[in-house]
Amino acid sequence: NVIWIKPLLERPRDQQAQNIRRVLILPTTLFECQNEFKRASEILDEVNKTNELRQLIAHCSTSQKFSYAVLCWFIQYYCRFIEPNTKVDDPFVQDIGRNLSKDIIYSFTQLGHRFLVSLCSNFSENSYFRLHPAMPLTEIHKRLVALNIVAFFISLKSLPDITYLGNILFTNRRQMPNNYGAHLSTVCLPGMTNSDPVITQMIDVRTQIQDRLNRGVIHAGGKYIFQCSRDCPWMFYFQDCGVPNDRNTCSLCKKPIGAERHNVLIQRDPPQIQMSIDEGFRVINQYIDRYNMTARLGYHNVNTHEMSNIGEKPDHLNRPVSFRFIHFLTHSLLLFLHDANYLTDDDMKQRFKLPKTTHFRDHFEKDYALLLQSSTDSKQCYIWLYKLVEHLVNDELVKRGVMNTNERVLQIEQLIEQKIIFAHIDSITTEIAEYKKAYAEFIQERDSKPSIESFVDELFEDEQQYPLLTFFNVTTFHTTNPLDAFILKMQTLPYAEKSYPITTFLFKRFEDYVNIQHLYPIIVFTNYLIEKLNYRIKRIDAAERKIIHYLTTGNDQHIMKQYYDAYLHAWYSLKLKEVRYGCQTPKFERTVAKEHFAESTSIATLLLNTSKDESSLLLAASIKTIADLQNEIVNYFHNNINNLENILRLDRIELSEKLVDDSLVINYQYGKGRDIIYDYEEIEITLRNMISSLALIDTEKLRFLNYQFELYGENTSLINDVRARIKQQQMTNDERIKLQRLLRAMSNDDILNYLGSVDYMFTYLRNSVPETASETTTIQTFAENHIHSYACLNDNILSRPPFSTIQLQYIIDLYETIEENAFDKVLRAYVKKELTEETFTDEERERVRREFSRMTFEKETIAKTLKSVDSWISMLRRLMIRVLNANISLDVPLQLYLERTDLWSDRVNDLDLETFQVDDDILLQHIYVTLRGLEKKQESNNKLP
Repeated sequence: NVIWIKPLLERPRDQQAQNIRRVLILPTTLFECQNEFKRASEILDEVNKTNELRQLIAHCSTSQKFSYAVLCWFIQYYCRFIEPNTKVDDPFVQDIGRNLSKDIIYSFTQLGHRFLVSLCSNFSENSYFRLHPAMPLTEIHKRLVALNIVAFFISLKSLPDITYLGNILFTNRRQMPNNYGAHLSTVCLPGMTNSDPVITQMIDVRTQIQDRLNRGVIHAGGKYIFQCSRDCPWMFYFQDCGVPNDRNTCSLCKKPIGAERHNVLIQRDPPQIQMSIDEGFRVINQYIDRYNMTARLGYHNVNTHEMSNIGEKPDHLNRPVSFRFIHFLTHSLLLFLHDANYLTDDDMKQRFKLPKTTHFRDHFEKDYALLLQSSTDSKQCYIWLYKLVEHLVNDELVKRGVMNTNERVLQIEQLIEQKIIFAHIDSITTEIAEYKKAYAEFIQERDSKPSIESFVDELFEDEQQYPLLTFFNVTTFHTTNPLDAFILKMQTLPYAEKSYPITTFLFKRFEDYVNIQHLYPIIVFTNYLIEKLNYRIKRIDAAERKIIHYLTTGNDQHIMKQYYDAYLHAWYSLKLKEVRYGCQTPKFERTVAKEHFAESTSIATLLLNTSKDESSLLLAASIKTIADLQNEIVNYFHNNINNLENILRLDRIELSEKLVDDSLVINYQYGKGRDIIYDYEEIEITLRNMISSLALIDTEKLRFLNYQFELYGENTSLINDVRARIKQQQMTNDERIKLQRLLRAMSNDDILNYLGSVDYMFTYLRNSVPETASETTTIQTFAENHIHSYACLNDNILSRPPFSTIQLQYIIDLYETIEENAFDKVLRAYVKKELTEETFTDEERERVRREFSRMTFEKETIAKTLKSVDSWISMLRRLMIRVLNANISLDVPLQLYLERTDLWSDRVNDLDLETFQVDDDILLQHIYVTLRGLEKKQESNNKLP
């Protein structure tokens, strides 16, 4: 009645594995060791083939392929523990653990024996590799890849001689060392990042400066590299504008480094060393070469996993994915050694000086995540990794000898890149498909027919059962972003920088460069506002008046709204991480929602100006940053490629359309529908053509707005521009006295409005004086004929003599007369507190007045036009008017303003201004003290008989 029990108990061990293979794709030797795996499976799947199993294990001692195949079978067997209620097969574990232990230890060493026992018993309760039914598939895949790598390293024991890679796990005699902590300290490990802070800093300096040179962003005066001192090798460079502009503390010797002030290095002993970029690179390369001559034994990668990034690689490797894979190999093995306690916590802390005992695990998991990011098929990347690991079982990678020099590390790393990564990275999708097809064929040998999944995945075809199936390709093309896929493909393409330099350059900072397309509408709108409001709005009004005011008033509402809408779309489309204007780096933040921008934002935010008022600093920094991005591209193109649209339109949607229309095709071979074939040359030529039509943008010549009553700009003078257009004369004394009498009778508001009206007229005289407007044209006539809007004009200009009848040749004299009266009658009461006499001591006031007088009108050799104290008083009043409302620095020498012709009447020329020089310790903040002293002197002179 129970005759079925015996065959049931003796069922093949592979039964569970077959069930799991239909759910999971397991690491299987399908390429390099296919025949060996089939032979091993035939023996290991059966219960009663102990003798054959013993022979197989013995054969593993001389064949790496058989050794690796057997180890992979045990990894598949280990996967049975993902099914619920699966218990350890104690008889089988006893066979492996005891009955066959000598044979296994001889072929695999004691470590390999423990590895097999752990696989058969699902590792220990606290092991990272212990499986359980609720474990997510991604976690299972991660562990299977790691164990597959461990199996590869163990299989190296079977080679006749010790090899570079085999020496990581075994001694020179291909045996397990007594202490892995001590053994690893005698080996140069592959995939290690440099942890020496000096070397790391040097490499970073060299990389950053070379990148800045390629992009043409280093200031002409800042093409230098600096060393802390002859006693300290710490290298650094100045960011921002490139010239010495910052100070810090040396990370090595803790001495101050950097600049005392702009472009002046800190003076100390021993001094800092400034060298040209070429010399700096030579010093860095020599230092690194000397460093590399010393073998870096043991585990010296103390950097935490947070510092790992997708672009990380050493100079001798071409692609970051190569370094990441090698780093992953090493840390997978180290994770296993620590998990199995071959490396203890004391080894981690004391010998390797690591801050955390999870260091290897953290790096392993970060590497795995970064490899997934590097793959065009992140969900199935584990299959690609299975395939890469199997291809490591390759005679071309067998380099006999021990891994005890840096040169051997470089050699094996470059070999892995060339023979493994480059050979299998052209199409990761195809590599995965090949593995899945070979895997499905392997499964089919054990099943009567392929599963429906194999047909869905296009691994098999059956014209009888599924006619015309080959014409229905499965593709993910319409559900993926072709541009993202292309960028990822470019990142892994071997030697892409040499083959497709422009494509590679643009896609490295693609998200930055897409901002360039938004520059044009921003410039158009800001330039329109400058044309509309230049010299016609006061700073306080600009700060209080919202943008909505100009969108809803005036005759230009329609065009204003059109420009504003384009600006708003562009501004809120910008994705800038950092913006910079000179050495200032305002934070790029938009604190107001797009739909509320006009109602919540003052017009001052959009009015570019050269003062220290930071209201428009973010806008100016954004414009300059975007313009610099285009200049980087143009410079790189002309420096590396050898006919000029104005703004680069690098748009994701348009570039994706270009890819779809002209630069890619879907692989229509059956089973390869997920693979996309790119025309890299077409994209490279397209991008070159786009860039060849671009012009450099001169970011030093941005247009800026000048606020009303603030004629203090160093680079522009409204008054001098008017003088150049209309020859100016002085009014007679009688006319001036008559005007002053009328001005004193006017209200304060009327005086300021009149002053603003003349300001407004200056903007038309400066830019648009036609031939018909001559020196004798009256103010009224000019306004009626050439100014279309009278909203900013005082009635005096339009209709009230004598103001309206004054000729243009006297307009600056008129303006200066109004300024002096406006100061006396209106603005004197509002002098800034830091300018008032009470701010200074009696001694300081007396010193300034005495020295100023001595160096100016009291000087014997001064020009005749400057000998009168009255002319100095008039000039200082005008200067007070022009700086009173301006947000400018007061701690600058007053001489900078005294030597400007626009602050003096027509009687004073450039030669006259060269006849005096006021010392630099008399500052702009002393202006009112000086003026009050001269006024008192004038009063005393007037009282004399």
